[in-house]
Amino acid sequence: MDKWIKTEKEEDKKKGDEKKKKPLKKKPQSESISQEIETSTTHDKQLKKLAKYILICPKKSCGYQKTLMKKQLNDRDKICPRCKGNMKIKNK
Repeated sequence: MDKWIKTEKEEDKKKGDEKKKKPLKKKPQSESISQEIETSTTHDKQLKKLAKYILICPKKSCGYQKTLMKKQLNDRDKICPRCKGNMKIKNK
């Protein structure tokens, strides 16, 4: 019985030593907060420039749909990749 208890304790010690060896690197809070603010503001600016287009193929047999976030649609975007027909466009 003591044999099993000792091995479990030794394994726990080994795991504890491995955790202690790996130092955790933390960024100062001021840097991380400023980076989050910068990324969120740039992301918001990009979303304001982009428009959301919902493209739906009018053929019942096809039924293909896709959503695009672009400034402007190309002619290639307006063509259905399955049936090669023209798709209906809805702006949101």
